[in-house]
Amino acid sequence: MLLSKPIMSLFLFALILSLSAGMAHAQKKKENMKYRGMDRNNDGVITREEWRGDSDKSFDNQDWNGDGVLSGDEVRPGARRPEKADPFRALDRNNNGVISANEWTGSTQDFDRLDRDHNGNLSVEEFHQRSGMDQFGELDHNNNGVISRDEWHNTSRSFDGLDLNRDGQLSRDEFNNREQRPVSVFGELDQNNDGRISRSEWRSTTVGFDRLDTNGDDFLSKNEFNGRQTSNLVEQIFQEIFRPR
Repeated sequence: MLLSKPIMSLFLFALILSLSAGMAHAQKKKENMKYRGMDRNNDGVITREEWRGDSDKSFDNQDWNGDGVLSGDEVRPGARRPEKADPFRALDRNNNGVISANEWTGSTQDFDRLDRDHNGNLSVEEFHQRSGMDQFGELDHNNNGVISRDEWHNTSRSFDGLDLNRDGQLSRDEFNNREQRPVSVFGELDQNNDGRISRSEWRSTTVGFDRLDTNGDDFLSKNEFNGRQTSNLVEQIFQEIFRPR
């Protein structure tokens, strides 16, 4: 069915208006973008390679959600970093600075394990050790205060990365040592023990892998992994790999 000239003209006019509005919206969005001079491909997203800040740390500070790119509110003028809910304050219902046994919502066993000074309350410091300590306690099957190789369900390489004193067992302090976690994570991800991490061995996002793979060979060397990974990324992978099974 052929359209008459008036209808065709009206259709073309509406299409032009729609395209113009879309372009105007995109332009307005671009103009309202922080760091827009760095967005070299004009896709509304700033990658680490496009970033021209003073350091990788300044990029990480602006990368609020840790996805390896700056987008959305991260590049919107006037936007504020979202505040994380404080679970300690949520449990401390009377706001006296400690969590009592009556305020605690977990098990009595977990409370007692966290209450290191055995005063019947959890301080902020005691409470924020809960993640690593809970993992440690569940891996320490015989409750003797250390994790032996028999209790370890991951590779020897990841165990050795945490076993600083080389006594063949992991103490709580060794297991919770944040500085050693990158070493242990790399050793666990490198399943074939060839000294590098392939894409098939990777446990996080493709964006994260691409950001670390600086030479583009689809492998992460120790230098690449240790040079550009963030503490959030290491913690995320650590919690996944070393969770009790």
